[in-house]
Formats: sequence, structure tokens, C-alpha cells
Amino acid sequence: MRLNTTVHPRDLFANLPLAVTIFWLPILAIAITGYAHIDYGVRTGVWTVACLVMSIGCLINAMRCGRLHCYWTGPFFLLGAIASLTYGLGVLPLGQNGWGIIGYTLLGGVVFLTFLPEYFLGRYR
Repeated sequence: MRLNTTVHPRDLFANLPLAVTIFWLPILAIAITGYAHIDYGVRTGVWTVACLVMSIGCLINAMRCGRLHCYWTGPFFLLGAIASLTYGLGVLPLGQNGWGIIGYTLLGGVVFLTFLPEYFLGRYR
């Protein structure tokens, strides 16, 4: 176990306005549109764009500062964007609870991929 509480100056999480814009607003958008009774197309667009924004943010953060979990969450969010888009377009057959499956997979994946690698391997590469 390597607990490192030092924050790299180029870490996007160290900049609160950027962290809110790139990570927390997309999470909030997914949460709101996941529970609200909104148009299927709107949910598809919001979830796809939100996952893409978080994916790009994580991949950039991995390159900028070597944040360990970003190497996993970047591709994971990209898969979330693909799943959201293809399910919303009717290509991915997840049944009537597809949004729930995608949402809970995103939630579980974020918790698992964010905290466990950094808990055991440290914060930065």
C-alpha cells in the first residue's frame, strides 16, 4: 500500500474549476438525466457527451501528470460513451433496463478504478 497525499501541480483534480467542469458536472448531468423522465434521445446525448468529456479529461490528465487511475478511467469512460450511444440508438441490446445497467456499471467502475489502484500503487506513475 502506497498512500501519497502529495498533489502534482499539473493534476487537473488540483484545479477546482477544471475538476468541476470536466468531472463533476458530467457526473451530475448523468445522475439528473438518469432519474428524470426525459426524452430518450436527450439521455443518449447527455450520457454520451458526459462520458466523452470525462474520458478526454482523464486521458489528458494521465499525460499531464501521470495520475494513475486516469490510465484506466479514461478508456473506461470511452467505453461508457460507446455503450450509451449504441444503446440509445438501439444497436446495443441491453433490454429495458439498459440505462440502469450502464449507469451502475459506470458507478461501480469509477469507484473500483479510481480508488483501488491509487490505494495500492500510489497516486502518480
